[in-house]
Amino acid sequence: MWWVATLASAWGVAHASGAATATTDGVRSAGVPALTASGSRDTVVLEGRPIARIEIESRDIFEPVPPGRMSGLFRVADALHVRTRPATIRSHVLLRPGGPWSDARALESERDLRGMDIFDSARIRGRSSGDSVVVRVETHDAWTTNPEFTLEHGGGRTFGSFRFSERNLMGRAQEVGVSYRSDPSGISRAIELADPGVRGTRVQVAGSASEGSAGTMQSARVELPFYAEDAPYSFGFQLGRARTTAHLFGGGAELASFARHTDGATAWFGAGRRFGETIGRLTGSLFVLDRRFGDSALEPGAPADFGGTQERLKLRRLAIEGVLWHPDFRERAAVEQLDGIEDYDLGPSAVVAVGFSPVALGGSEDEGYVAARLNAGADAGPAGFGWLRCSFSSRLPSGVAEGSGRVEARWVNQSVPRQTLVVAALTAAHWGAARDQQLVVGGLSGLRAHSVYALSGERLWRLNAESRWVIRRNIQHLLSVGVAAFWDAAHMRGPGSGDAPWQHDAGFGLRLGFPRSALDHVARFDVAWPITSLDGRHAMVFSFGSSQGF
Repeated sequence: MWWVATLASAWGVAHASGAATATTDGVRSAGVPALTASGSRDTVVLEGRPIARIEIESRDIFEPVPPGRMSGLFRVADALHVRTRPATIRSHVLLRPGGPWSDARALESERDLRGMDIFDSARIRGRSSGDSVVVRVETHDAWTTNPEFTLEHGGGRTFGSFRFSERNLMGRAQEVGVSYRSDPSGISRAIELADPGVRGTRVQVAGSASEGSAGTMQSARVELPFYAEDAPYSFGFQLGRARTTAHLFGGGAELASFARHTDGATAWFGAGRRFGETIGRLTGSLFVLDRRFGDSALEPGAPADFGGTQERLKLRRLAIEGVLWHPDFRERAAVEQLDGIEDYDLGPSAVVAVGFSPVALGGSEDEGYVAARLNAGADAGPAGFGWLRCSFSSRLPSGVAEGSGRVEARWVNQSVPRQTLVVAALTAAHWGAARDQQLVVGGLSGLRAHSVYALSGERLWRLNAESRWVIRRNIQHLLSVGVAAFWDAAHMRGPGSGDAPWQHDAGFGLRLGFPRSALDHVARFDVAWPITSLDGRHAMVFSFGSSQGF
């Protein structure tokens, strides 16, 4: 671990100017003051003082009920809703009685609570009590029984998905969901279950099962994640099984299909340590995969690359992954949502993994594995903020096999009041791809005036720009309204792309936010027109979703 410590020390010095500084007067770095029992500003230093106790105040959705003609509806909603249990909230707070007060841990705990997607707001304050600190955690529940949907209609065809979920079952933050999906590859139905904290611990469990015209899939996962920046270790395992039909597309139409059977399992254990402002982690894992492909059934005009006969792959990969991460979080609003605080980590991180799958353990052949991820962000003040994310992975049997790479950049500018400009670029590529690997982009993936699988291939470039405006917030405590204007462009190369030129579209849309709901991001209703078209059509296309379009 000496190399981790050396790199972390150097990295911590290089980024010290961007690190969050601890406050010395009981004021959170987000600008919320610590309060005394009487509600006055506390100018006494709290950092490092022992915590006497933690008080939890869990409020219902509309508590206190706003006055007015809608108050009766609000009381009914609160009566139907099960308030989040204090024990559930306490299990996600990193501060403990007897331990020291820390502004940084209070902020991290707030981010953790917001990340559960069950609260309208979460706030943690400390107040002086003699020589110790009393911690007060205030949460405001959101409505967590929600529909989530995507829908794209154009050219006389409609595709999309619908999911109905409860994210806070019986006030325990447990999730259950059912979903339905329709796309050119078929129809599927699924059920999902998840518990982010089994019996008040940090152990998480999740499971899902689906079936449909494309086949069946089941998965299960149990893990103790790195739940905090200073979490000392992580472990877990995951199982998966799929009996599906793989589909390959070209020009928006299905051109090939074949049977695909996979059985996989992963087990891992990791250890973490802080080096100043930098987090270092090392994780070892065992990955087991049995994969079988059947004979390809080709449609007229299918590329020769889509063909293939029966093949089988066995992996028994032992791997080790190293992480260096310098957290640097920012709180923003009105970027992906219309309401609430959004957390963005602009700190740099680097992940490198290497592995080996030997014949001696049952692998098809001796082969290596390598993967890497790099993330970095920047905050330019009034000019905005953004980030760059890069990743690469590949099997190495006797060269690059099933290699994949991805680079994503995004910039957000909010210099105009009530307006957010988001510009994004994405490029992705496959090398020596497995027969079932194909990149696709279309109406449900950032090219809104085109068919669902309009472009397909092995090398993708996509550009998006969208100007988002907030018109009015919190109407009758139920609704926020915004509008947007956008431009999308994408280009694809490789088998199935047909060497089509760049495709462009433009349009506008309505954005609806529900400030007391945990519905993902916003409800999006877009109308788009293709500037260029593969089939010569230039009619408007309707696109809907419960999240942003890219």
